[in-house]
This record gives sequence, C-alpha cells and structure tokens, in this order.
Amino acid sequence: MNDSRFLVSGWEDDLNDINEEQQPHETPEKEILWAAENGKLDKLKELIAINPQLVNESDNDGYTPLHRACYGNFIDIVDYLLAKGADISHKTQLQWQPLHSCCHWNSKDCAIRLIQHGADVNATSEGNQTPLHIAATHGAQYDTVQYLLLHPYTEPNIKNRNNETALDIAKRSSKYYHMFEMIDPFIQGIPDL
Repeated sequence: MNDSRFLVSGWEDDLNDINEEQQPHETPEKEILWAAENGKLDKLKELIAINPQLVNESDNDGYTPLHRACYGNFIDIVDYLLAKGADISHKTQLQWQPLHSCCHWNSKDCAIRLIQHGADVNATSEGNQTPLHIAATHGAQYDTVQYLLLHPYTEPNIKNRNNETALDIAKRSSKYYHMFEMIDPFIQGIPDL
C-alpha cells in the first residue's frame, strides 16, 4: 500500500548509508564508533585516553562518535565527548550534524545538551532539512518536536529543497502536527500595534 501521508519529500534516507561494521573491534577507529553507539562509556574513555584524536573519528559516511552517541540518547557519552572536544557541527556526507541524529532518533536529552553547547538549531542538511524537519518526519518524536518548537531560535518556516516546511511534513507524517498550529501566531509574528 502506498499511503502518501507517510511519504516525506526531500528526505535523504541516510540510514541506508550507515555501515554496519562486521568487525567493530578490529581497530581503535572502528571500536570508538561502536562504543559510542552502544553506550560503552568506559571503553570510550579508554580509547580516547590512548589517542585523543579518536574523539572526532568518522566512518565512511561521516558519522562521528558524537553522532552515534545521539542515536541511543547516551547523554553521559555526549557529555564526555563534548568535554574532550568533539566537533558539535561535524557534517556527514549528507550534511547531517549530530543534532540531526538526535532528532531522527528522538534523543531529546542529547538534543538539549547539544543546543546548550552551541549546536545550530537551524542547521541544514544536503536536502535543506533542519533538525525540526527531521523530527517532524516521525510521529514518535513528540518530545523532540515540542522542544524544538519552543526553542527561541528555531525558525520553523525554513523550507527544504522541495519547498516544504516542517509543518508541511508533520501534517503528512505525524499525528502531532497540531503542535505547530498552537504556536502558529508566534511563527507568523505578532503584528505591530
């Protein structure tokens, strides 16, 4: 069944490009990515103590330990990586920053932490998708969408390369599109008196 309510225009399905590592412990470079994605803080600390440069290691698609820690909402690992100098704005091949990963996986706690540390809440991917576009794509991302909509610097009217706002996407793919409508007067701006 092809239900257009669940299609997302302008979406770059980067999940197809994530390399599932067959031998994640083969090298320190592979192991740090595995440790971040699987919540193994002690192993991560051990690897970075030996080689601090691993903090910004990336896989073939450009995902770093920070991106991968955001998949599972591993706030302790995100905190550690940020303290060790992880690049909060590192872009994957499709221009996803770690905040995009948070929003895809509904990792609200990590999203909050990244924004507190200066992540660009309106960062755009290759398809001009903001973190809000990504979060609006999935019906289960209620907490993350709510946080982004209430953040004072979020620009909900940014359009992706298909000329769609996050609201356009949410209307098609989420039961929570009403959250956008509740703040619509604020999105449109308050007229001068």
